[in-house]
Amino acid sequence: MAFVPPDTVWLHRMAALEGYRWDGEKLQRFRQLTSEQGLPAVASGGIAVDRNGALWLTTLRGLLRYDPVAGRLRQFGVRDGLPSQEFEPIAPLMTPGGLGLASSAEGLVIFDPARIRGAGIAPKLSIDAISLRRQDTVLNLPANQGLVTLGPEDRDLRVNARLLSFVDPKAHRYRFWLHGYDRDWVNVDERGERVFSRLDPGDYRLEVVAANAEGLWSSPRGFRLVVNPPWWRTTPAIAAALMIVVMGLGLTARAYQSRLRERHEASLHEQRRQFAEQGSEAKSRFLATLGHEIRTPMTGVLGMSELLLGGELDGAQRHRVLAIQRAGQHLLRLVNDALDLARIESGKLTLQDEPFDLHVLLDEVAALLRPLAEVKRLTFALQRGPGTPRVVRGDAGRVRQILLNLGTNAIKFTDHGEVAVRSAPSASEGLVLEVSDTGPGMSAEQQARLFRRFEQAEGASTARRYGGSGLGLAISQELAAAMGGRIEAQSLPGLGATFRVVLPLAAAPASELAGRDLPTAQAPLSPLRLLVVEDDTTVAEVIVGLLTSLGHEVTHAPQALSALAQVQESRYDLAFVDLDLPGLDGFELARLMQAQGHALPLVALTARADAHAEPLARAAGMLGFVRKPVTGDILTGAIKEAMV
Repeated sequence: MAFVPPDTVWLHRMAALEGYRWDGEKLQRFRQLTSEQGLPAVASGGIAVDRNGALWLTTLRGLLRYDPVAGRLRQFGVRDGLPSQEFEPIAPLMTPGGLGLASSAEGLVIFDPARIRGAGIAPKLSIDAISLRRQDTVLNLPANQGLVTLGPEDRDLRVNARLLSFVDPKAHRYRFWLHGYDRDWVNVDERGERVFSRLDPGDYRLEVVAANAEGLWSSPRGFRLVVNPPWWRTTPAIAAALMIVVMGLGLTARAYQSRLRERHEASLHEQRRQFAEQGSEAKSRFLATLGHEIRTPMTGVLGMSELLLGGELDGAQRHRVLAIQRAGQHLLRLVNDALDLARIESGKLTLQDEPFDLHVLLDEVAALLRPLAEVKRLTFALQRGPGTPRVVRGDAGRVRQILLNLGTNAIKFTDHGEVAVRSAPSASEGLVLEVSDTGPGMSAEQQARLFRRFEQAEGASTARRYGGSGLGLAISQELAAAMGGRIEAQSLPGLGATFRVVLPLAAAPASELAGRDLPTAQAPLSPLRLLVVEDDTTVAEVIVGLLTSLGHEVTHAPQALSALAQVQESRYDLAFVDLDLPGLDGFELARLMQAQGHALPLVALTARADAHAEPLARAAGMLGFVRKPVTGDILTGAIKEAMV
């Protein structure tokens, strides 16, 4: 900071030099220098004022001099005779005799401000060179012409300007302004060169100015620049194109008017379709979000009903509990269907590609569907066509899901007659699976709505009569498409329906199944000491009750810290751990148990529906993984998996 009597103060900070003047009440800024005026962004040791009112600043990049009257800034360095550009962070000192003293890294510098004067004459500027690239050739143009013309394919226009001054050329500053292209002056370095890579057709004006080391600016120099358009943008070409357009519009006006109504109707139809799709997507997103929250209370509903059914009930009580259990299972199927839709829409559906026994899968599907058909006094038939491969590669679970969806639908809509499941090989398409029935059949309009989400053949009337959500067929079609196949419906009113599933499942040698785990009858488990770590009291009561009914001794811990205390005090054969415990979650609990040396098999419990939960749980050291809701069979299977 420096004070200039009677009322002026100069301040310097990293990015600016500012002058303030006292107006009788407060300081008002009247001058500011920044990097745009050439001030380097560097801290200073201080400011001193010489006899002529010029400001002197010591910095790590040399000695700065600013003349407030002329508005000129100059930087002095080694090239100006200084022994060093690095000055100590000490303000320069002006002696009574007018000399300046400044401390540098090389010693004390003494200078006479009175003898450091600029010429005070504006420097002269010239356009030194103009060149451009035409195709692969660089062309040099006359530098003193007032008009430069570029063709439509010319590029890389290079303009060089030179300041006619040999005093500290590296301190020269150049500015270019291409009117019609730039919004303001563009600063370039001391070489005075600017390149325009590509300019749009038009009429421009280029101006160049430069300042010498004293900060004196030259008069502007420049020239007119014309960039010619390609032939197809010239006035004759545009006029011809306009004539063609006018003629075309005249010829097509009558046809356009006749098609306007059709296009309007098509637009309305497209809007209705988009609204329907958006509504379907919104439903899917909502159900996918809700699914996670439903799984936990569903554990209570299904688990408690299973516990009740295992007790002593009279006929009426058993009937009511079975109704509760069926309703809960139906709600769970809806949740699972919604989650499948969410995975398909988000592209996160993972399909397995493993060999499986197709004949065994068809037998399993038949074993599940035949009792349902017999309840309605329907005939059920499984027909494997000649040449049906025994072993194929694909996702057995999803193939089973498709067949069960189609089969249960066929049984639901058929009041008398037969439901059949057939298989046959296809030389061109892989494998063909058919589900047929002798139900009421469908019209073409009903078939058009068949695979839409949340819709059924006859809309609300079908849902009222037969139940269902309208998701099963939509999910089956999506799953078939994800496997590279499709589902086709063939039906006529009164003649039943046939659903044809075409899947590109390649036959595999039977040897690929060798060594794979086959389902075998498993002996019941011996009584075990089990620990259940679950914060939800209802879910915990269900799981403890199911495990106790299986003959096990069970202890419940409501959170992770109490589970650690239980493991320290008692020995357990296995622990079920909820992943979303309050405070310390199930993943951290598993890691802590391992770190403390507890070799206790752990089985993860979760209501999460995402595909990442199981890999994360196994990475944390858990040997089993169970999604809620659970049943006694599910818990038994998880124990056997973890105890192997």
